[in-house]
Amino acid sequence: MKTKSERIQKLFSKEDGRTVIIPMDHGVMAVMEGLEDPLISLKKFVNLGAEALLINFGILKLAHNFLNSLKNRPGIIMGIDYNQMWSKWKLPLENSDCILGHCLTARIEQAVKYDVDAVKVYFPLGLEPKLSMEYLEHTCEIIAEADKYNMPVMVEPTTDGQYIPKDKKGDPKIIADGCRLALELGADILKAPYPEHTIENKEVFANICSNSHVPVVMLGGAKKDGTKGIFETARYGIDAGAKGTIFGRNVWQRPVEEMERVLKGLQDIVHKGATVNDVMSKYKLS
Repeated sequence: MKTKSERIQKLFSKEDGRTVIIPMDHGVMAVMEGLEDPLISLKKFVNLGAEALLINFGILKLAHNFLNSLKNRPGIIMGIDYNQMWSKWKLPLENSDCILGHCLTARIEQAVKYDVDAVKVYFPLGLEPKLSMEYLEHTCEIIAEADKYNMPVMVEPTTDGQYIPKDKKGDPKIIADGCRLALELGADILKAPYPEHTIENKEVFANICSNSHVPVVMLGGAKKDGTKGIFETARYGIDAGAKGTIFGRNVWQRPVEEMERVLKGLQDIVHKGATVNDVMSKYKLS
């Protein structure tokens, strides 16, 4: 059986210990622009040199033979849970765009069978108390089961709950508390949002990275119109101590040619120390 350290190392570059991960697990929400054909998308990101991919079990099964055929397979993180959300365009509920429930979609045994390198669990903060406790128990159960198989668990603490006001969604102290709770529960990797950028907030994020003693990778969130903000977030976070990025919609919800340039720009920032202006100029982005 592989050790947990061996699995985690597969997700990060051997040269600098950093990573550019592409999350492709959004299909459980809807057919997403940019991921219409998941196998074509997966092969595209492999060819572009992403260190790791985040996919759900169904796509893992479909891509298994292709991935096994590769001499240098990227790291694979498997999403392991489903979160029921109503969006306003689907149903005009009073509490639209909120989390209604969750369940497991795969088991650790499946992750081991398909030789993935980590599993990922969603951990939203600010939910109503009963649902919050369900998520807590759910996360603990996954971590306990994964530990039997030396399977790393990436935990994603977010501020998505409806009891966190919109003006507090980027509050670095709430993000820090969520990361600490995830760490206390046994997270091996943290997938965390970078707070709204100020010098003080950057210091809080730096403390999250240094005090967690596990790798922290930054999530990208909703798609931004331009590319400069994406690169700034990546640069700020790497400078603060993050080990990489896990940006999805801000990469693949763009025209293919632009998407490739954005991904290369992120790779330059994460692995080569490039500045925002460097990549904006080099890849002719705006």
